[in-house]
Amino acid sequence: MENTQLRKPYVTAFVTMSVDGKIASRSGDSRLSCPFDKKRLHELRATSDGVMVGANTVRIDDPLLTPRLVQVEKPPARIVVDGKLTLTPTYRVFKVKDAPTYLITSSKTPESKLRKFEDIGVNVIKAPEKDDEVNLNYALSELYGKGVKHILVEGGGILIWSLLKQNLIDELRVTISPFIIGGKAAITPVEGEGFTNLGSWVRLELLNYFLCECGQEIHLVYRVKH
Repeated sequence: MENTQLRKPYVTAFVTMSVDGKIASRSGDSRLSCPFDKKRLHELRATSDGVMVGANTVRIDDPLLTPRLVQVEKPPARIVVDGKLTLTPTYRVFKVKDAPTYLITSSKTPESKLRKFEDIGVNVIKAPEKDDEVNLNYALSELYGKGVKHILVEGGGILIWSLLKQNLIDELRVTISPFIIGGKAAITPVEGEGFTNLGSWVRLELLNYFLCECGQEIHLVYRVKH
């Protein structure tokens, strides 16, 4: 599942959302997945070379990003995107040592801030900025060169927006959970300023769908049409 032509990893984004298209409430509560959906996510982690999240996801959830619900011989690398480097090395994702951890940040980030991460074994990728955003295409190419050929992106909405905007997501997996959250302040799977019109919208091709084992959720698999 790798895109050798572009010399970048094959990128799969996974989101679980309410019926009204929210991944978390305004308070940050994101407990939408049933046990089967959680296991499905961990199975995808286990078959990926790397699991990627944005800074807000780390700050809110403090995740480990390990495939704890399934057995795996080689755990995936953990990849955190934090262009402005607002995080500190105290979060759990930077402390797990069973696989490499990568921090993607701007090439303008001061070396003094980076050293704190490097001192605990985090691999730093300094990416140039593109349109005032971290050039994720550059970062993914660097990861590809390090053997990361398939990345699972778990959010949040800002990171998924940036990847879509830079045309870097290949597959989208969506679980629809039987809840309605409501509210303008609730978090959606894709944040950012959004695309303006039909000509710029990201078009998807449905590959598969099935009813979850719980009998209440639907899982959909889309290919992103570039």
